[in-house]
This record gives sequence, C-alpha cells and structure tokens, in this order.
Amino acid sequence: MTESFEAALSARIRSFEGQTPLQALSCGGPIEPSPMTSLERFPYYRAFPFAWYFGAYSDDVAVGDVKTVRWLARDLVVWRDEEGAAHVMDAYCPHMGAHLGYGGRVEGCNLICPYHWWEYDGDGNNVRIPYADQPNRKARVRSYPTIDRNGLIMFWYHPRGDAPIWEIPELAEANDPTWTPYMRGEWDVRCPWQEMAENGPDYIHLRTVHGAADVPEVESLEYDGYLSRLRSKVNFSTPRGPQAGRIDTDSWGPGFAVARFSGITPALFVNLSTPVDWETTRSIKLYKLQNLGDSDEARTRTERVGDALVRDLRRQMEEDIVIFDHKVWVDPPALAPDDGPIVRFRKWARQFYVDGDPIAADRGKP
Repeated sequence: MTESFEAALSARIRSFEGQTPLQALSCGGPIEPSPMTSLERFPYYRAFPFAWYFGAYSDDVAVGDVKTVRWLARDLVVWRDEEGAAHVMDAYCPHMGAHLGYGGRVEGCNLICPYHWWEYDGDGNNVRIPYADQPNRKARVRSYPTIDRNGLIMFWYHPRGDAPIWEIPELAEANDPTWTPYMRGEWDVRCPWQEMAENGPDYIHLRTVHGAADVPEVESLEYDGYLSRLRSKVNFSTPRGPQAGRIDTDSWGPGFAVARFSGITPALFVNLSTPVDWETTRSIKLYKLQNLGDSDEARTRTERVGDALVRDLRRQMEEDIVIFDHKVWVDPPALAPDDGPIVRFRKWARQFYVDGDPIAADRGKP
C-alpha cells in the first residue's frame, strides 16, 4: 500500500468526529442477531472444516479432572490421566449411553464410565469390564488426537477421522517468564470461522469500522498448503504521535493463528476459533506482552500498556460482531481493486471442507 494510496484513502473515506457508525451501534447494548439460520446465510457451511481446535485451557484441567464441553455440535469430555496426559473424547459410553462427564472418574490412564464402570484408555478403547473376563473389543469411544501446548489443550478434528496433517508449533513466548500471562477474551459469534478470518487481509475495514487513523501496509500474503503468512507495516497511534511498527500473522489452518506486534512494545496475539455448533463459533483471543523490565514501576507500565491494548482489541471485536452476526455470504463478491485478496483467501479456505462427518451428513437436505 503506497503513500499515494494512503492519501487517497484519507481523502475518499469520510472522517467522523468521535465514533464511526459501527462504533456507536456496538456501544448501544445487545443487538439481536440475524433470525436466519447459518445455512441460509452461508450456503457453503455444510461441514465443519478440519483443523486443530481449542478444547480447554491447560490450567483448567488438573490431573484426574474430567470436564464436559460442547464443540462441533458434539458433547465431549476433556480429561487428564494420572501421568499428566490430556485427552479429548466423545462424551457417551457405547455400552448404554451414559455421559462420561457426569460422575466419570480417572484411574491411572483410564476413564471409567459412571454407570457400569467400564474403563476406556486414552484412545477410547474399552480395556476393562469389572464384571466380565474380557473387555468388549467393539466398544470404542471416539477419541481425538490431543496436544497440551502453549497453555492450551488442542484437539484434531477431521470429518473422516484422518490423522493430523500439520502440527501446532510451540510458542517461545508461552512459558517465558519475561512475558505476561495470557489476558483472555472470549465471544460467541453467529457466523463460521471463515467469515471472521476474511477480516485478516481486509485492512480497509480498520478505517471504516474501527476508525483507525492509518491502514496497515500489506507487504506480503502467502498461502503455503494449510498455512498462511501475512506481513504488514503499521503506524500505531500513541499520545506522542504515530509509532512505526509491524503486525506479522501466521495461521495454521482454521482454528489457530498467531499475530506478533512490534513497535510500541512486543506483543503476542493468539486467535482461536472453534465451532460450538452450526450457529455459533467461539472466538478466543489471548494476549501477552513482553515485560518492560523487572522493577515494580516497569511491571506497572507493562500492565498499563497491556490494559490499553486489550481494551482496544476488545472494542474492535465488539464492533466486528455487529457485522458478523448479521452478514451473509456473497459469491462472487463485488470487489474494488484495493479490497484485499478476498478471492485468494476463499480459495485457500475451501480446501478445509470435506464430507464424512455423520453429524453433517444430512445438513441442507429437505
């Protein structure tokens, strides 16, 4: 994005004293979402995309814990065995249908059903029936490949049960004591991951929706198989005037993206998207800052910067949700030359949708 384009943008897009219309609307209290179903609004959304998805925060699942969650229109359990390994499995026992999360318990590396005490290992295999000489080899709970990394329990979902195709990296900042703990933000949004992710390369909306003084300059956007890399320069607004910086974003499929901010102070932004069901997606945004020093004064300054950053990012998300909860799919979109690589993004996103999930098998059929 050139200086001439930035000048032209400033001249063409109306400036508002105070808030943009979307900012004013988002501050007016809860807004009813669209009454249309997700399938009416997004006809392509007939399968959940395969990806690594957020299951739970690592520190929320202690050894021996069994947590109930609902992701991907499924009831699941997240549990941690006595050796410390985390597991994500379907919630219902194949014996008589009891929910493993209500009264189920962990012994050793097995999860025990509360109903008849059948035992399942971390792969979902029945390994013991207390009143039988042999386990039932056909009794199996679907388990999902699970990692416990970066303070997050993530599970791999593929409609056909295929093994993980890529890995989630270990983030150097995740366990570095010179960085703050995660600051968390969570929202339930009435649209699929793809609609929110399209915001990534759409920098124009930062001006028109969020009232940003400057629009970042996209240096490069690369799609490499299941990965994407977006590199950009930006001028951050500060009390002392614009501060040059960068936002470098990497995405590992639909469920996990990381943006690194530099310029004012180093910041890490982890963006997680997990479908709750067909109508709702949980958007989780985690923020970390590098401490500005070891002294009490430096920690206080870091907290102030962090609070301001998180407050601004929360505000932007609330403004975006007004769009997400009411928009529809337009295909093909009527684009302007500087709208960003929307068509390229959609081509990349299309690869993550495949058939094979029995929960989605009849979606859209009369």
